[in-house]
Amino acid sequence: MAGLVASVSGGWNGIIRKRRYWSMFGIFAIVLFFGYSLFILSTEYDRVSKIINFLKPNKNSEHENNEEVHLDPFIAELQAKYKPTLHRIDNSTFVTREGYKYTVNDTNHYFTEPLGKRLLILDADSRLETEPGHMLAPPPLTHEDIKRGTAGMMNHFLYAMIHGYDYRLVKSPKDPNRHGTWSKVPLIREALKTHDFVVFLDSDANFQYYNLPYEWLMNLWGVNGDTLAAMPEDPNSKVNQDSNGWVLWNTGFVTAQQSERTQDMFDRWDNCPSGERYKECKHWAFDWAHEQAAFGAFVRYEYEVGKDLIAISCMDGNGASYIGDKKCGGVFVSHHWGDKDRTIKQLYDRLDGHSVEDLHRYFHENQDTYYVNAEKHTYPIKDLTI
Repeated sequence: MAGLVASVSGGWNGIIRKRRYWSMFGIFAIVLFFGYSLFILSTEYDRVSKIINFLKPNKNSEHENNEEVHLDPFIAELQAKYKPTLHRIDNSTFVTREGYKYTVNDTNHYFTEPLGKRLLILDADSRLETEPGHMLAPPPLTHEDIKRGTAGMMNHFLYAMIHGYDYRLVKSPKDPNRHGTWSKVPLIREALKTHDFVVFLDSDANFQYYNLPYEWLMNLWGVNGDTLAAMPEDPNSKVNQDSNGWVLWNTGFVTAQQSERTQDMFDRWDNCPSGERYKECKHWAFDWAHEQAAFGAFVRYEYEVGKDLIAISCMDGNGASYIGDKKCGGVFVSHHWGDKDRTIKQLYDRLDGHSVEDLHRYFHENQDTYYVNAEKHTYPIKDLTI
């Protein structure tokens, strides 16, 4: 009997030990499973958080995507007209009129929703007048009177209204100490204090596709949360290179994203002709190519190209289809530095005269919103609300 009891007792002890081992193994497996799950969730949360933080307005932005609540009837009708033809932001491909097929890289879909008024289309000029044909002239704006600079601005204004972006035309102050083209640098910097993105264009530069959202273009060019600014390359010739043979970037078309580092970069750029940081920069105050040469010769060397700064190809964002350099076709943004009157032709190729007059009349009636007269400000420009 004692042997039987001992045998049974030993059997139960073995069973208990086995169960204990299996229990410990089960607990370990559960802990491992939950640990791995938490790792995956935290990784995904970090990825999603970065996207959300990138897409939400920065703390300085005064604009959110609630413009539809207060949409003007004229703009509502305009947007309804173009809505059926708008290209989707999340569409990976786009085929141009010439048959070029553009594809957004799979890793570049940073923008998935419209930015609305967080994005500003900016025009600036110190020569704005009120005579017939000018942007500030009383209506009507006729085909016979329109000036080429006005035609370019009307292109920018229409593009902004179609996509619900903000727009501003600024009469910049004249600076006796530098060429007038320098004014864009502090104006972009100031505009970034109230907007997440600023797109500046010279008046001889045109958007080629009214139906193509700017968010899609930024995806195409790889703009993301790290980007400070993006500009197109100039035609690659000796006259357009810096002293190291690096082709200059054209500052007639600038995309900038608000951040403390962006503000610092524009400060460095604006102060370049003072010679304080870049001793050899003084002569670019008046020597051609002014602020463009200063940025290319000095400022861009302090930042990482491909991360901080994006070089847009000349084919995409400079030149035009009719120029000799076939690598600079201005596919998405044409820059008519070779034939500035082309801005008029392109405007009326896409719009009839009545539509141009109606759009200009709307601008004129809403100058309090879209126009900033800064001609009495003095340099250095600080705290200008745009």
